[in-house]
Amino acid sequence: MFAFQCFLIALLTTFAASGSAPIGGYPLKYIFQRPFIGGLLCGLILGDVREGIIVGCAMQLVYIGYFQVGGVGSMDMGIISFPCVALAIAADIDTTAAIALATGLATLFTSVDYIVRAFCAVCGNYMEKAAKEGKWTEFGWFYVGFPTIFYLLERGVPSFLLIYFGTGAVDAVMGLLPAGIITAFSAVAKFLPAIGMAALMGYLVDDIWGIVFFLFGFACYEYLGLSTTGIIFIAVVVAYLYYRTMGRTRKGETAIDDEEEII
Repeated sequence: MFAFQCFLIALLTTFAASGSAPIGGYPLKYIFQRPFIGGLLCGLILGDVREGIIVGCAMQLVYIGYFQVGGVGSMDMGIISFPCVALAIAADIDTTAAIALATGLATLFTSVDYIVRAFCAVCGNYMEKAAKEGKWTEFGWFYVGFPTIFYLLERGVPSFLLIYFGTGAVDAVMGLLPAGIITAFSAVAKFLPAIGMAALMGYLVDDIWGIVFFLFGFACYEYLGLSTTGIIFIAVVVAYLYYRTMGRTRKGETAIDDEEEII
């Protein structure tokens, strides 16, 4: 039974490839490469949805501001979302240790992924040639078939072996680590989500109002004790009022600029 569960997670890891995921891939890539999605799916497969969501959300906060520029990135988010989350659930390790494990494995898999991308680039040349000659069976093999095989070998097989044989190894390693190392992992992991949120705000916040809204939401949660669902309703109202107010202001500024140009 556990072997079949590992197989399903390895298959999902293949579909979450960072480069050119199988079956065209981009809807799967941008959905599956979210740790909270991976945590939910791994939890369903391994029979512990609660732990899967907890681990997935913890990793999502750390990497929420991470994105790839032109397909280039420092770590493979698909590896974080599936085999790393699955290992944390199956081995029942702390989320702080899971985050440290995920960062190392994701960086390692990114280096290997570039080799597979080189093979896929060669497939692209043959795919273009087959399309010009109207050989659609060959086109399908070079577009979906061979890249899928490459990614299964590069991601699927190692992910299966990592989850199937890695739970015992992870337990042994965690047992050998000194208490001071575990404490250090915990201390580092506590501020990593703050770094992730700061990176995200750096891309999204372009004026002082963004900071004000963020502090207001934080105050509602931390000091007023509101749940995230309650804060969502407040956020919707505030966002609507902000949109109506700023929208009218900008329309008024545009109208004044147009009048000055006419004059």
